Amino acid sequence: MARNQSIVRLSGFIDGVTYVETRTGKQSRSRSSLNKAKMNANPKFRKIRMIQKELTGFSKYGALFRLGIRSELRRVKSFMGVQRLNKRMVFIKNLDVTNRLGLRNVATGLLTVEGKNYLKNFDFYGMTTVSALVQRPFALDLSIGEARIDGFDVARDLIAPANCTHVSFKSVMIGLDFDLSVESTTRSSLVTMPLDAPVADLVLKTDTLPTVTTNVFYLVQILFYEEISGFLELTELDSAAFTLLEIEV
Repeated sequence: MARNQSIVRLSGFIDGVTYVETRTGKQSRSRSSLNKAKMNANPKFRKIRMIQKELTGFSKYGALFRLGIRSELRRVKSFMGVQRLNKRMVFIKNLDVTNRLGLRNVATGLLTVEGKNYLKNFDFYGMTTVSALVQRPFALDLSIGEARIDGFDVARDLIAPANCTHVSFKSVMIGLDFDLSVESTTRSSLVTMPLDAPVADLVLKTDTLPTVTTNVFYLVQILFYEEISGFLELTELDSAAFTLLEIEV
């Protein structure tokens, strides 16, 4: 892949090269001559075929994950969300030492301490994290779907952008079963407060627990608003966070 730094602005497909504009700049991609038929017919590509099978597996796992949180992902445009998540999925899949090449998978990699720790603190929006915005850790109890900070002082404990007046918190629990390709997602009520709110306990508790419990993930979302004419308008999207805090497998 190459980046186009010239003043010529190309777009579309020209002579086997696709020109696109991304958030990180103008890019060009050339089409490979290697196709599926060639790869399946040549035994030299056996390793590539096995790696491609694993690629399909962790891509489906990531897609199933995003399906469960699609409403939160629609609120804020994610920065390279699929690419960043897939990069972590590759690393976790490679921690699977139970299955042979071609059969390694994310679910088995997540059984390792290293795999869980590598995925924790992943933020789906990609601009910041909950731990970077909130100066005190949430106390989590996944058995009841609760995240809480006792005696939460917004002015002291939250790093808020200068141009906002309110903040909201919400928790999401998602259960995934990759083998069955099913997900179950539950959410807490949205807790919204002004930035000058008095000290109080911050409690996020999902209404129910996920019905799928093979892999359970707990996330917290933080959004900022500006009050205009009595209405809260979502603002400062670069400071929005939707972070994975805990994993239970």
